[in-house]
Amino acid sequence: MAIEMENDTFIRACRKEEVDHTPIWLMRQAGRYIPEYRKLRENHGIIEIYKNPEMASDVSAMPIEMFGLDAAIIFQDLMTPLEPAGIKFKLVDSVGPVVSNPIKSQRDVNGIRLYDTEELGFVRDEIGMLKGKVGVPVIGFAGGPFTIACYLIEGLRSKDRDALSAFMKNNNALIVSLMDRIADIVINYLNMQVAAGADAIQLFDTWSGALDRQSYSSHVAPYVRKIFSSVKGNVPRIYFTLESSHIIDVIAQSGCDVISVGWHEELINSWSRINFSMPIQGNMAPGELARGGEAARNSALHILDAVGRRKGHIFNLGHGVLPDTDPMDVKKLVELVHSYSTRG
Repeated sequence: MAIEMENDTFIRACRKEEVDHTPIWLMRQAGRYIPEYRKLRENHGIIEIYKNPEMASDVSAMPIEMFGLDAAIIFQDLMTPLEPAGIKFKLVDSVGPVVSNPIKSQRDVNGIRLYDTEELGFVRDEIGMLKGKVGVPVIGFAGGPFTIACYLIEGLRSKDRDALSAFMKNNNALIVSLMDRIADIVINYLNMQVAAGADAIQLFDTWSGALDRQSYSSHVAPYVRKIFSSVKGNVPRIYFTLESSHIIDVIAQSGCDVISVGWHEELINSWSRINFSMPIQGNMAPGELARGGEAARNSALHILDAVGRRKGHIFNLGHGVLPDTDPMDVKKLVELVHSYSTRG
């Protein structure tokens, strides 16, 4: 049974409402830097953990209980909804998903099946259990269509924009067909999470920032809009990309409610490019938090000072917590952000 939400600061910031402190949660806040999680991993693999709702919800709740963060994110992987679709993969530490049956032809795309989300009932159950353990909003998530496509098609994961653009043009029909199929899977998956009680959803589209403006606008933006417009329920929709300042105005038209930005550019500069028109999330460099001490404190204060009293800022990292981060530095960061008053 869900417990009463004691802290809705994150949700209010997502709606650009008045808050008494800047809310903070961290991507990859549950996992590899926490000693209790590392101990759990000694006997259990990642996939085993995320398919066990009790263990997954315990892991998701760990950083809330330890640090008092303002939101919990479910413990899953971007590839979770791909297994029932027929994609075979392994999750390799320090590497990520390794797909054993990559997409090479339209026939392969046609073989990706749409399925009843009941096959992912462990995610639904994790959300229900997590809401019974924490008094903060629960964030569900999925991978963006282009980012998932990057794991499924060899040759897409390139940071050379010219080479990537050429690859997409040469394989346009295949990529478009694949992303359309992925979008349908993601829509069903996110709607299942919302129905299970997720209070917000985030679309992780890390690799989209590698695209040039034309490629993103033509080949990715339509599917992102399709996803956000198809998510049911009045829940905040967050869209995360990396190194995407050149397309942030296009992203702002994607149907998301909150833009989450990477650490490669000043957050205030990214926000000003969209005239502060919608909430923003981010964007401390994960390496600065891992350095700890004054380096972490000064990095956080730099962002908070730049934002000032503007409504709609959710403090986060510009990517996931690094494995060598000291949990005590996470605790100090949360305390610093919470103590930095947003009231005039």
